[in-house]
Amino acid sequence: MADRHAGLVSLLLCPILIVGCVSARISVVDERTALENQILGSYQELDRELLLVASVRSEPTDGAAVPDFTALRQEAIRARQTQQFNRDDREELLGVGCLGEGNDGLLSGHPCDQAAEPAVAARIARLVESDNAARRTLWRFVVTASPDLTPKDLPEVVSAFVRLQQEQAKPGTWIQETSGEWKKK
Repeated sequence: MADRHAGLVSLLLCPILIVGCVSARISVVDERTALENQILGSYQELDRELLLVASVRSEPTDGAAVPDFTALRQEAIRARQTQQFNRDDREELLGVGCLGEGNDGLLSGHPCDQAAEPAVAARIARLVESDNAARRTLWRFVVTASPDLTPKDLPEVVSAFVRLQQEQAKPGTWIQETSGEWKKK
């Protein structure tokens, strides 16, 4: 009988011991707005199409249809290519403080020691110009490609983009506050 009680007690305590060994970790994550998710989704869609375009060298022989891109979509794909091409330079120059993320959603040159070199100053100017043109194109694409957005919504798209850029910026990146002041993240 004692063996039976010991077995019964063991059987009852086993789930308690197992549950007692399990711990849960709860992380609170900022929720993105629907517009921020829409912007990220548009960029991801363009990136997928960019991969398709890069992998298609000629018309398929198996009868599959070649993707039909509108002019704005092609322009947006070129803008994403530009951003990807610029990524290493942009990250490097943001990291050393020669660039900053403006409160208007655009990259801005920021005073730094390296900019004293003419080659670096020219690189900064080229990067700011090409990356900002790409950003403007992508904002137009998001507004045009989204059935629930109109050109009047462009400022809201830009504001959402600014929030995303500031959120994703690495520590030490110069960020312009809405007041116009620059601070390091």
